[in-house]
Amino acid sequence: MRCKLVLSALSFLAAAQVSATPIGTIQGTGNEAKAGTHTIEAVVTGVYKGLNPAGFYVQDETATADGNPATSDAIFVVQKDPTVAVGDKVRITGTVREDAGAPSFTQAVLLEPAITVLTSGNALPAFVMLQNGSFSVRDAERYEGMLVQFVAPLTVTDNYSLKLRGELTLSAEGVTYQPTQFIDPNDDPATGTSSTGTRNLAAVNAYQAANDSRSLILDDGSSASNPTPIPYLDPKSGTVRVGSTISNLRGIMGYGFGKWRLQPLAGAQAPTVRTVRPLAPPAFGPLDLKLASFNVLNYFNGDGEGGGFPTARGAKTPADFMRQRTKIIAALRQMNADVVGLTEIENDGNGSTSAIQDLVNGLNQAMGANTYVFVNDGDANKQPNNTDLIHNAIIYKPAAVAPLGPALIATVPGVFERPPLAQVFVTKRKARADTLGFVVNHFKSKGSGSGADADQNDGQGGSNARRKAQATALVAFINQAVIPAGAARVVSAGDYNANYEEDPIDIMRAAGLVPATPPTSASYVFKGLTGSLDHAVITSNLVGFLDVQKWHINSAEPVMLEYDQAGAATDVSTPFRSSDHDPVLIGVNFAGIRNAASARGTTRLFVYPSPAAGPVAFSLAKIPASAGRLTLDFSLPQGTRLLSLQGSPGMLQAELDRYTTHLAPGIYLLKLRGQGFQQTQRVMKE
Repeated sequence: MRCKLVLSALSFLAAAQVSATPIGTIQGTGNEAKAGTHTIEAVVTGVYKGLNPAGFYVQDETATADGNPATSDAIFVVQKDPTVAVGDKVRITGTVREDAGAPSFTQAVLLEPAITVLTSGNALPAFVMLQNGSFSVRDAERYEGMLVQFVAPLTVTDNYSLKLRGELTLSAEGVTYQPTQFIDPNDDPATGTSSTGTRNLAAVNAYQAANDSRSLILDDGSSASNPTPIPYLDPKSGTVRVGSTISNLRGIMGYGFGKWRLQPLAGAQAPTVRTVRPLAPPAFGPLDLKLASFNVLNYFNGDGEGGGFPTARGAKTPADFMRQRTKIIAALRQMNADVVGLTEIENDGNGSTSAIQDLVNGLNQAMGANTYVFVNDGDANKQPNNTDLIHNAIIYKPAAVAPLGPALIATVPGVFERPPLAQVFVTKRKARADTLGFVVNHFKSKGSGSGADADQNDGQGGSNARRKAQATALVAFINQAVIPAGAARVVSAGDYNANYEEDPIDIMRAAGLVPATPPTSASYVFKGLTGSLDHAVITSNLVGFLDVQKWHINSAEPVMLEYDQAGAATDVSTPFRSSDHDPVLIGVNFAGIRNAASARGTTRLFVYPSPAAGPVAFSLAKIPASAGRLTLDFSLPQGTRLLSLQGSPGMLQAELDRYTTHLAPGIYLLKLRGQGFQQTQRVMKE
């Protein structure tokens, strides 16, 4: 018996003397950790009882790590009810796995741990400092489970899952844009106007791959659904927006649900999100007219007498409709535009109980009797040539403008679900009246399509062929109906369901129309990608006579703030998340736009496309002296020359600054010629 006890004690001592293996040796340089039974000694860096599986992260101390920066020095230990604390130095023997099955889910884990706490209150290993510009999730395996810190702020790019799972999507290098905001599937450079083919598809895919590589999830340290309280919200406004930033972000680099995710630290090291809202609509200089387009998010008013809910689209109850209505009226009241094009308003005619009459009644109650009236589209029950439950509408201030002739509706059959609606207006505020044609559009959405309209995987989504046909028909409508009705100058606004460099926009460019917003002018967020489906497209004779801005009250805000999700908690005192699209505001001055930039004598020209390091202002300062006297031509992308100058670089710079402050935002082409010198540069007017 004594012999057996001695042997047993010796076996225990021998087991206790098993040397610990550096975690980096277990993790290796590949995608999978070395399976099997291992013993480690490391420091607990984070305890997460709410994760599935629950457990804690441990990381080797610098002195005992393997010293190889290509291997991770940390691992996740699965324990249903963690018994350790941050700062504990532990000795653990267990089984390592890294595979797609539970409970690993492609993260290296240590299972069935036999844990001994050696000491407590130890300092944590040093954070790995991650450079934002070189960070890529493709290289994140080497940091799996480790303490990391980003040296520069990260940007929130998606907040869709915040309420449901407590997650934010972050980018290491600013907002992630839809590739087709900047990259044309057909043309390189993107200033071309081709609308067929996929010659430049590789560049679209490369742009998206770059988006994916710099994005990761900020988790809340829990797998719970609908966490309470919702994390990361601004304490004053109760929101977190796309574009919000996090400085000095620290956490543990984990993996789950197919994505790299940063698990937050507790206490003073917890992430702090900086969120700023644009409280007022964008400011313009002196204007003759202020126009707008606004998606009113399926504005259906039931039977118009307080009943008729739930409706085919939109609000399900009278209480929800009043919340929706109050927020939309608040947004329109603050915009205070002279003419507004509305999309997604119920297609129930223009009678006393119609949705359009209800909205005008609400606006006039808030702003004063007869402030707004609506354009009569000629049908008391349903808009002609409309096959949808919603339609386009126009409201206007009779004190500012008067209709010239009847409303115009695109009558081409079989092309539009929601035909463009146009009205020619005459201004009333000045002794000498001006005329302007205004068109509101809502092209086919990207969400579906078959045959030629199926998603071609070119970055443009479904039903692109349909939208191309609608763009062609819109050009004909403007040229053959709107302009002959007395409007040499036309603004065509609304929801085109096409990003800046997509085929429908190119069709309008090729016809001589000008998208008067730059690619960075966002209005919609989808799956963490910011884009602009809403545009103001103008006749070229309006370039320099208007400015276009988006009021970012909707697309950046989380969907959980919409009336149909927030319910009784809806904040009806603000216009934020009154819709899912941002309104487009258009300032017109028939004598030429004068804005804050012109007052400063500066330009807003930037090199296009923007370099990876960030926007770069365009300058003539680095032109060699040997070039001598220069010739400068400044043109629309279609080739229409807007400005031609000759002189020294300094003189040309001053003239360029002075001239371009009056231009509409967008892409332009600049050509320089001198002695032995020639340069062609695309520039973006911000």
